[in-house]
Amino acid sequence: MMRLGARRFGVCGMLVAGAALWGAQADAAISLAVALKNYYAEYEIVQYCAQRAQLTADDVAAAGTAMSKIEKYYFGRDESLDKAHLIKQAIADKNDSFKILERSGETGFRPYCQMSLNELLRKANEVGPGDDGQ
Repeated sequence: MMRLGARRFGVCGMLVAGAALWGAQADAAISLAVALKNYYAEYEIVQYCAQRAQLTADDVAAAGTAMSKIEKYYFGRDESLDKAHLIKQAIADKNDSFKILERSGETGFRPYCQMSLNELLRKANEVGPGDDGQ
């Protein structure tokens, strides 16, 4: 009798574990997409800031290099991420962020710009070395 109960639990347990694993994989894909979208938004902010003389062309180049490393990392973890869709969302997020800052009466965006640049550089260092001759 106990053996029959163990078999039932084993099958049910395997079904529950399989469903949990599938759910965890879906959650991980969503989390990766959200994280990558946020880094795209940071990059959009850096570009916007450079257009308004808050950051330099060198800052944009450094952010571009960092973004390449970040993309390589995220697409290496999930090739199914939709880059075009994430960039579109990131641009909308960037626009919303600057609207909020403008409404708040902020005149200098430099600290906000620098924070976005620093976040990209930090993440690029976190995910590892890039393709600089290696």
